[in-house]
Amino acid sequence: MRLSLLGYIEAVAFAVIFLLFINGEYGWILIYSMLTAIAASVTLCVISHKHFSVSCTGFSGVYSIGDKVTAELKFTAKGFCILPYITVNGRFMGQRFTARCSVIGRSGSVKISLRAKECGLNRLEIDEITLRDFLGLIYFRSPERPEPCAAAVLPGIVDYNGPEVLPSALPSDDDEEAEQSLLSGGMPGYEHRDYVPGDPPHRINYKLSAKKRALLVRKDETVATESVEIVLAPGSDGGCAEQALALAKKLIANGGSARVIHGKDSFTAGTPAAADRLREWLAFRDLSGQEAAELQRSASISRTVVTISKDGITVG
Repeated sequence: MRLSLLGYIEAVAFAVIFLLFINGEYGWILIYSMLTAIAASVTLCVISHKHFSVSCTGFSGVYSIGDKVTAELKFTAKGFCILPYITVNGRFMGQRFTARCSVIGRSGSVKISLRAKECGLNRLEIDEITLRDFLGLIYFRSPERPEPCAAAVLPGIVDYNGPEVLPSALPSDDDEEAEQSLLSGGMPGYEHRDYVPGDPPHRINYKLSAKKRALLVRKDETVATESVEIVLAPGSDGGCAEQALALAKKLIANGGSARVIHGKDSFTAGTPAAADRLREWLAFRDLSGQEAAELQRSASISRTVVTISKDGITVG
């Protein structure tokens, strides 16, 4: 709790002036009335300042850059609670905001509407919640914070403007890449051969092998190729995610595939439909770099790795 000395000084000065220059009897009545009002105001605030909770609602689906995103902070009373002045300071959509509301009764709420400026998972972060009494004589800094909430914003469609990257022509043993290859038009073959050590496990026809009592491998008409790895470096921003999406689409259009990596998560796309899902996947990535997660890279040393950061795009 902190006191607002200026408020006390103004109140006492007004009462003294009234007492000395207007009417002594009414001046004392005014002083007693002001003391009673001060006591009531301070007491209500002291009793109420811990009797509320904060929640955040209002997000649904995904948004595009430029959309107005509205979040609602709801203050719910827990028992007796009268808080006429609640001030919330925080950050949302890369912008600072100040919002004010009150709780007189069971609940109060305030809506925060801002334009989405950057893609990714935009978290609503509360820096400070300040509570004041009716007369502005005392205030509290509340430790209450809402549960983490965030709005997902889709990356914009932009042109890739980094170094030239060609799709890989090397065969892959990765099951996820094999699945992407089949989805892009490859059909599993109907001819089989004996298993040779080193063949990818996903090409073994286990049902036929059980009948023949020997491991048999499909002769697929198409063989999956290694994906180009696109790594979003820690501390990336929305522009980095947009370049990652643009490069992935370019590789897919040229017959390749891309594996986008962000921290411990990754997404492999080898078809236009998968590229659309990649866009949604990027919308739910926290690009702020607050979590120091170790990058999950493939064990293959032959893969092309593209690293995208705020400093630029490098190919290694």
